[in-house]
Amino acid sequence: MSKQFTGKTVLITGATGGIGQQIVRDFSLAGADVLLHTHKNTETAETLLNEIHRNGANGKMFQCDFSETNAAVQLLKQIDKAAAQIDIFVNAAGLDLMTPDIAAMPFGKKIQLLFQTDVFVPIQLSKIVGKRMKDTGGGTIFFFSWNGVRYGWNTETAQLYGAAKGAVAGFSRSLAEGLPPEVRIRTLHLGWIATRWGARTSDEFKRLGSCDSLQNRWGTPQDVSQTVLFLSSDASSFIDGTAVYLDGTKRGTR
Repeated sequence: MSKQFTGKTVLITGATGGIGQQIVRDFSLAGADVLLHTHKNTETAETLLNEIHRNGANGKMFQCDFSETNAAVQLLKQIDKAAAQIDIFVNAAGLDLMTPDIAAMPFGKKIQLLFQTDVFVPIQLSKIVGKRMKDTGGGTIFFFSWNGVRYGWNTETAQLYGAAKGAVAGFSRSLAEGLPPEVRIRTLHLGWIATRWGARTSDEFKRLGSCDSLQNRWGTPQDVSQTVLFLSSDASSFIDGTAVYLDGTKRGTR
């Protein structure tokens, strides 16, 4: 891999998740210095830091609980002490609704927690980081949404994610009106991605996920990461708008 991001600093929230880890690895292989955010998975974060250093890049870890109301301010205070500038910001943090504790919560509590972690904090961070980028020469900000926002699905989990990821998509479209040309906003609408969550599903559900795509497979963290790197590069500078669908061209929706 070429060192096309040498001299760039990348902030990745949710860096210890399946998608976040792959983005960390690929950016460090491409020469970028990486700022890793995790909530409490410090062991995985330390492993990632070791990989980053072996790849010849610099890396630093930051801990922050996005369920706290002042999480955005807390995280940026930590980062400001360690990094002069952020060139690429990847909002990869997300609440896992399938953990036993969260799955047992009533709907109202789930949606409140989901909006805090997946909507409020990313919006607050992106407003602040985006303004700094615009004032200091530019950058790229990424959001992750869900392709199901546009068609829906009959489960409580889909209702929750549809509400949260729909809010993120709507915010990103308006943010993209004020920050260019210095700052590019990218929103990836993900289909079925084979992360740890996907590995826990039944064989039948895995089959249905594959059939949902014209590529007849689930997407991978590598698919997501390589798209992020391309959309951060100068080669994508004339790609306008925020919506990129990473779902193997979902059947019946194009």
